[in-house]
Amino acid sequence: MLKKSALGWPKIAGLGIALVVAGQFSGWNFGLAAGGWLNMLVATLLMALLCGGLALCVAELSTALPSAGGVFVYAQSAFGPFVGYLVGVACALALTIGTGAAATFICAYTESIFGLGGWTVKIALFAVIIGIHMRGVGEAMGLTFIAGVIAVIALLTFGVAMAPHVELATLLELPASVATPVSLGGIFACVPFAIWLFITVEQTGSAAEEAHNSGRTMPRGILAAIGTLLVTALVVLVCAPGAGGVELVGSAGDPLYAAMSSNSAFGEGSWLARVIGCGAVFGLIATFFSLVYTASRQLFAMARDGLFPQWLGKTGKRGTPYPALLLIGAIGLPVSEVDPATVMLAVVLLLNVGYLLIFGAYLRIKTRQPDLPRPFTLPGGKLVAWLGLALTLVVIAACFQLDMLMLIALAVTFTLCIFNYLLRNRRTTVTEVPDHA
Repeated sequence: MLKKSALGWPKIAGLGIALVVAGQFSGWNFGLAAGGWLNMLVATLLMALLCGGLALCVAELSTALPSAGGVFVYAQSAFGPFVGYLVGVACALALTIGTGAAATFICAYTESIFGLGGWTVKIALFAVIIGIHMRGVGEAMGLTFIAGVIAVIALLTFGVAMAPHVELATLLELPASVATPVSLGGIFACVPFAIWLFITVEQTGSAAEEAHNSGRTMPRGILAAIGTLLVTALVVLVCAPGAGGVELVGSAGDPLYAAMSSNSAFGEGSWLARVIGCGAVFGLIATFFSLVYTASRQLFAMARDGLFPQWLGKTGKRGTPYPALLLIGAIGLPVSEVDPATVMLAVVLLLNVGYLLIFGAYLRIKTRQPDLPRPFTLPGGKLVAWLGLALTLVVIAACFQLDMLMLIALAVTFTLCIFNYLLRNRRTTVTEVPDHA
């Protein structure tokens, strides 16, 4: 059994920030190479609307249906066990392989700053972070909160330090592959990378079962996370390419460090660039912590409900789902050797398939269960959900830039998971949503 009332709203906010903040240190910048700065700016604002709206819809659902399963439980409540299962699989798989991308980005920064990288760093990351999670949710979330705070301070310090070096002409430089500053095609190309600045903040809902007074804690924490992330996203989007150049930043594995070390900013060997680079490592580690936390709770909740093997639903003496944690390490470590841009697109595609169904679940539960107790209600919730549905379809279409090999791998994985569901459903049919209160 998970530990109840372990998390207050600051830790919920810290979880939301930590889930996302790695994407503000690395990954988003590939959108600059795909479409240039203005296209990336428009795409970023659209994705802020999408992810912010989704997180607020999830905030309402998480107070009405608090569960470690998060989005899986909401989809199951609205559409039945099979759709809930597909959403759970998509989210769990995305979060698990996302640990591989986070490990790759951490190595890019540690290689630039300390000259350390490769398998040694990756194995140490997985071993230490999973080990801390096994000690208990309080310890893991406390460290996640601290790392998230350090990361936000690093991002804001980066903005203050780089602001004097920002030039409008530098921002508006076009990559060789981009024909016009603003176009529908350019915005479309940037979308899968712009969403990286905000993606997974909605997974904060998986903490509802362990939150203290979830009706107040969850919305306050999620709103604090969204506000903070929007500010830091705009800081990096303006200051990194505006000082370091669109071409340089758009191709770097460590874009903030690359921008600060450029000749137009502080130059190679700058102590401030190293300090910000260390902050980036903390931010990436915070996201690593959060991805492991949310993925393990997703796997645990689905196993507890009979949708995955029972051994994934076991917890240790400290109330942590240790088999799920070990499985995440077994999958995430080899994925860290895959091109991070490819992993990013796969994560975005998987999560947005889930988002489509989550928005649908929100609308269905809102309509069919109007009397369900909701300690928090999103004003204009239905309008927000319909807008989110439209934007999610755009993101899914944009993700088919993904290479064919990864698409085949995802299709095979989903096929195997569907067979798993059908085989388990023959033995025991899930007829109602379990009570996770």
